[in-house]
Amino acid sequence: PLHFGNIMVSAINLLQVCLLCFAESVFTSQQSANAVLSRPRRYNSGLEEVLKKDNLERECKEEQCTMEEARECFENDEKTCFMCAVFGADGDQCNPPPCQNGGVCQDGVNSYTCWCQSSFSGKNCEIELAQQCSVDNGGCSHFCGLKEQQVVCFCAPGYELGPDHKTCTPTALMDRRQGGDRALPFCGASLLSDVWVITAAHCLIEKDGITIRNDFFHDVHKDEGHERDHSVSVKYIYPNYNYKDSPYDHDLALLRLSEPVQLSDHRLPICLGPKHFLETIVQESSPSLVSGWGRLRFQGPESPTLQKLVVPYVERTTCKESSRERITRQMFCAGYTSLQKDSCQGDSGGPHATKYKGTWFLTGIVSWGEECARDGKYGVYTRVSHYYIWIARRIGMKARNRKV
Repeated sequence: PLHFGNIMVSAINLLQVCLLCFAESVFTSQQSANAVLSRPRRYNSGLEEVLKKDNLERECKEEQCTMEEARECFENDEKTCFMCAVFGADGDQCNPPPCQNGGVCQDGVNSYTCWCQSSFSGKNCEIELAQQCSVDNGGCSHFCGLKEQQVVCFCAPGYELGPDHKTCTPTALMDRRQGGDRALPFCGASLLSDVWVITAAHCLIEKDGITIRNDFFHDVHKDEGHERDHSVSVKYIYPNYNYKDSPYDHDLALLRLSEPVQLSDHRLPICLGPKHFLETIVQESSPSLVSGWGRLRFQGPESPTLQKLVVPYVERTTCKESSRERITRQMFCAGYTSLQKDSCQGDSGGPHATKYKGTWFLTGIVSWGEECARDGKYGVYTRVSHYYIWIARRIGMKARNRKV
């Protein structure tokens, strides 16, 4: 140790001597030094360079992208050398060209980016958007899904996929709409199958011994001999519904009939669909159809026969601004600003139906409104899409979650 120390002392003394001997050759004037050690100015000013965390991309934009700038960012020799080795050896990532279908390649550090034509997507522009569900529902009559980046069409219950794997055709004949009892105040409803009916929850408050009467063009003032009454064995009101707190929020209920409805070519169940599908068609396939035996005008007489009305979807902001009552996320508006056409008392529980490629889907349930056909007011409907999973589980239908 002592011997090692002596060597170090001698070496240090020698270095001091050398520095003193060659001082004149080491130091030079500022002007001469700047001519050799030029450094470009940074784009940042003030405290920005001091306060911001080092970032290689920013450093190389601000100055020449050199080893010095990389070292300043990484603060580690090993990482700096690795970056420089990759940067210097990765070559042109766009040769040979990886982009398909007219895509333009942009070279990067050990990577590339394809800028695709408007009708293609994917890392290499290999996916044709026309074959995706987001474009014309993938060409499917009902529901569209993706499997291994390919469109797969599937159908609502009661329908089967045709030979073209796109269209859906009915497998059975069932009923679409339900009326009520001519002697008492009643609500509308819709058949989901031969034993399941869907209606508004507020129609069932303090109601026992509910009877469902079905007939497609039934005159409620006459006995025509072909009416059929059905008793209800079970009723399910949506769990979050609370009549006292908000009589029209979550305004939805299911009824199971004691005996099946006799089906015919005039009676088809209205179809249900996944949430995203229903949300899309109610807004983009509008106008829709509402129907019922309700009053013909506010406080007016009830209609003896089934009435139908085409109503357009109302943008949500307009809907909320039109009412002094709260429009919740479970509701939507449809109707006209000044045209004297609207659903009315007695239509509650009936269907808001939207036709898509030849098939009717239940998109809403008639719920409430401020009078009927009042200027600047609209009909308010329960948004069925929000309850798709709950309905499917209750009635034993296989739920589909794939998006349009």
